[in-house]
Amino acid sequence: MMSYTSPRRRLGVPLIASALMLALLVSCGGSNSSATDSTTAEAEEASAPESVQLDSTQVRLGGIAVEPAPSITASSLPVTGAIGYDANRVSHVGSRTGGRVVTLRVDLGARVSRGQALAILESPEVGQIRSEETEAQELVKIAGENFAREQRLAAQGISSRKELLDAEAELRRQQARLRSAESRLTVLGAGHGSDGQFAVTAPFDGVVVSRDASLGEMATPQDTLFTIADLGRVWIELDIFERDLARVRESQRVIVRTTAYPDRTFEGRIVYVGPILDVTRRTVRARIELPNRDGALKPGMFADANILVGTGGTPVVVVPVDAVQDMDGRKVVFVPGARAGQFVPQPVEVGDTVDGGRVIIRSGLAAGAPVVVRGAFVLRSELAKGEIGEHGH
Repeated sequence: MMSYTSPRRRLGVPLIASALMLALLVSCGGSNSSATDSTTAEAEEASAPESVQLDSTQVRLGGIAVEPAPSITASSLPVTGAIGYDANRVSHVGSRTGGRVVTLRVDLGARVSRGQALAILESPEVGQIRSEETEAQELVKIAGENFAREQRLAAQGISSRKELLDAEAELRRQQARLRSAESRLTVLGAGHGSDGQFAVTAPFDGVVVSRDASLGEMATPQDTLFTIADLGRVWIELDIFERDLARVRESQRVIVRTTAYPDRTFEGRIVYVGPILDVTRRTVRARIELPNRDGALKPGMFADANILVGTGGTPVVVVPVDAVQDMDGRKVVFVPGARAGQFVPQPVEVGDTVDGGRVIIRSGLAAGAPVVVRGAFVLRSELAKGEIGEHGH
């Protein structure tokens, strides 16, 4: 017997197959759409700049402050140096002849006046010359009296002219001997004193900054017994690197700071730039002179100085040194993002450090643009925490 399939049944099979095919296509299309949306979201997330999001409490506790980036029209060159004596007002005092120290008149740190006795020495050489001086004084007196007598006799016609001239010549010889003895004592610095004793004196008003003399010791002309310095003015020797030499010249203003007085500045001008390069350190010495009336600057101190190497011209952007952070080998500052409490790292190129603890921004930040001036390290730390979390996840 033959089977029979009604026309209705034959028509239903293709309809059901078509419906199944359409459902399958719709399902596949939906899956592709979801994948595309997911990929787009991931790309957008990857392309979004890294940032830190903080609430108002975190901003306050982190001490984060945002200000417009200032600009200046002067740049400075940071250098280091050492404070020393004014070489024109320091003297190493010693004896000009050998002698024994018999009295010390001043101690270390004493203020002295020009001509004041620092120590009393006793010298055989000075004793010998002073003896000759005393003898010459007596002979000058005798020769002077004899010459005066011959003048009176010659006026009366009793003495001859030859006897008068001989008396005058003898007086001149004794006077020459006296002057010679006095001159030799002066050369030895022993113009005043008695017997073989003489005083070593201060050459100018100043302070005893070194005392190497000891009571009873023998001193030679090569020995320094005292060092006297006028500390009312000091020199600061600055080290200028070879690469910066073209930017430095005489008369430029210099702002000086010391560790001892961090909140105080001292200002001077370059008065000398050395003609010779130190081949070991690759530096040239420059010098400034500073008044030091209160004695705050001590020879031997180190100094940090900023030479004002440029004024006027195109303004440059500056930010606090702490506002610039290192991230992945690049320098960045943080700027506010689009949302409240959002901060984004902005790559910048930095230049020289200027006075006041600021650094020049050569590129990457416009003058007046808002920038984080305090708390940048906190933001960098927060950003680092986020990166560590992502890698850990």
